[in-house]
Amino acid sequence: MLEQILVSIQDLTRKGQKSLVVFDLDSTLFDVSPRLERILLDFAAAPLNQKLFPEQVTLLKNIKTLRSDWGIKGALERVGLDGHHVEFQEAIKDYWQKSFFSNHYLQFDNPYEGALEFVNSVESAGAEIAYLTGRDVERMGVGSEEIMRRWGFPLNDKASLVLKPHRSMDDAQFKTDWFIEADKKGYSKIYFFENEPVNLHHLSQFCPHVEMIFFESTHAGKAEPPEALPRIMNFLLNQKES
Repeated sequence: MLEQILVSIQDLTRKGQKSLVVFDLDSTLFDVSPRLERILLDFAAAPLNQKLFPEQVTLLKNIKTLRSDWGIKGALERVGLDGHHVEFQEAIKDYWQKSFFSNHYLQFDNPYEGALEFVNSVESAGAEIAYLTGRDVERMGVGSEEIMRRWGFPLNDKASLVLKPHRSMDDAQFKTDWFIEADKKGYSKIYFFENEPVNLHHLSQFCPHVEMIFFESTHAGKAEPPEALPRIMNFLLNQKES
């Protein structure tokens, strides 16, 4: 399927027609589980937390996150922190939220297999690229651009990073509104890679012609992905289809 997308882009480019490929960042291009694990380990390493929550911190030091983790609940439960200690749960949730949605910890994210190579292939094929993310400018703008450049993802006049102007904006509405505006720019084909079903369902109501690809990593669990959508778990090219 990924190869077919590249061929389609190349054909449109030869015909002088424009195409656009849009990528979400968290849990689509980037595996955020290393970021999550580092945040939890840093919480455990803080002397104040060791004093306030000695039993919980001892368990927390052994924590390992998984690609399938969304938020911190699953990782905590696997090490025996099942939510009964209210003060600890509130403290670690607050620490996680402040840290996860910040510039500092983005350095721990890793691109999924083939992500960098595929995005660069999309650029080489002639498509425009947008990284459309629910991250907001104030808390994550500087770090997002820095990490994209550090990994070598294209960022130029044909490849743009699009973040929410304000954290309070709804992700699904923000992304749908952006696509509605993109529709006015004369693209012959638009593709969208996204891991969050809620965003895909919302977009399909307003921009059904956008070719959406569900990235199967993790999501908030607020909706099931649209059944008809193609699914991928990485961006490796030349795979045999099952």
